[in-house]
Amino acid sequence: MKYFSATVFLIILHSVFGPNKLLSSNDNQLVTEIRNFDNDSTFRYLYVYDNLGNKVLETKYFQQDSTWIRRSLNEWIYDGNKCMTQRERQWSNSGWMITYTIDFTYNNNLEVSEVHNLYTNGVASLFKKVDFQYQSSMLASKKEYTWQSNSWMLCLETDFSYLQNGMTDSIKTTSFLSGNVNSRLHSKFMYNPDGSLQSQVLQENVSNTWTNTEMINWFYASNSSNVISIRNKKWNADYSNWENTQRIDYQYNDSVKLISETYQRWNTMYWENDLRYDYQYDNGNKLLKKTLSEPLYTDWRGLISINYSNFTKNSANTIESQYEFWGGNTGELTTSFIPFMFNSDITVQRGRSLQLSYLPVTETELSTPVDNNSLQRIPVYPNPSEGIFYINTQKYAINSWTVSDLNGQVLKKQVQSFQSGVIDLMEFPKGIYLLRVTTQNQQLIQKLIKE
Repeated sequence: MKYFSATVFLIILHSVFGPNKLLSSNDNQLVTEIRNFDNDSTFRYLYVYDNLGNKVLETKYFQQDSTWIRRSLNEWIYDGNKCMTQRERQWSNSGWMITYTIDFTYNNNLEVSEVHNLYTNGVASLFKKVDFQYQSSMLASKKEYTWQSNSWMLCLETDFSYLQNGMTDSIKTTSFLSGNVNSRLHSKFMYNPDGSLQSQVLQENVSNTWTNTEMINWFYASNSSNVISIRNKKWNADYSNWENTQRIDYQYNDSVKLISETYQRWNTMYWENDLRYDYQYDNGNKLLKKTLSEPLYTDWRGLISINYSNFTKNSANTIESQYEFWGGNTGELTTSFIPFMFNSDITVQRGRSLQLSYLPVTETELSTPVDNNSLQRIPVYPNPSEGIFYINTQKYAINSWTVSDLNGQVLKKQVQSFQSGVIDLMEFPKGIYLLRVTTQNQQLIQKLIKE
């Protein structure tokens, strides 16, 4: 049972995405807004990027009547493309309260540690630490600690070994409880002559003896890298052999796009159908629909489908989860887990419907100048904004800032106690404001437009 979570993760991964990338890349588009309609709630996520395309700010809102209520804010602080700090805040008592931070340390452009802090009423307390060790720039060890009794206590250690060609040979994981070894797990990987993954054998150490627990095998189409089947087996210690447990079979169209994946479980002497996903594409091979079906005797009955539409290039602006004929009222929206492309990564959100908006990468960090004196101007983005603005903290070491109206009355000010680029004017009416920023050696100014 200790390997069940790993197996479930593998199943979820392939059930969402399949063995090849189903969702097209966003063609140099960045997601700037997501509206998530989930049952009776509507959530809104707004994203801000720096001029390198790094995500620097995520603000989450929920809708109350016709008003967007601030809920949470995530900020990422960078040095070049390396994230140095991630900071999470919650909106509470008319202000942003820090709840969690992660500080990252690098050596030779490789992450060597991350330290996690929990905050209670603005007071930080150490929570978790992760250390990374490398050999020839390849991850050799990962150690996770928790803060207990004023010291770091090792709770999990993962060691990696590699073949000469750089492929992963094995992964050993040791968990600790109160400083003592609690369990030890081992994964061994085997590869085909062409380098494709052939099998993964999972073992558990019991009484200082490594015992087989589970095996996963990958099968490919002839002369192809396309996976056609993944099969799981469990070890029967009484008979010293492997027994079937489950399998996933894949089919592709002539364009080598996945058109179906079928899940089955082993039932004594035969494979029994569990569920199936079917995929539909347009003539340009953009994914339009993914349908979940369950078996009824020898037939498959559609339950729920994820529908992609209203494309910006290859990125869907509208994604909806709908009932099929056997799931409920056909075409009615229903809550499920919706996979979609978030910039270059595939992610999943729970909801009935998602509405996405995009911005070309080349248009990040645009700002409106207050005058033609570039020596005084500080870039602020987005500008105009609905209320939350951002300053690039890589370029400016900010000591303090003030925001005033056009009559010179100071409306908001902040002395920086930590590095942050967030300026929140949500509570003020639409209009034009003036931002004055003090750095270590100069004062800068910018006009802010709230729309």
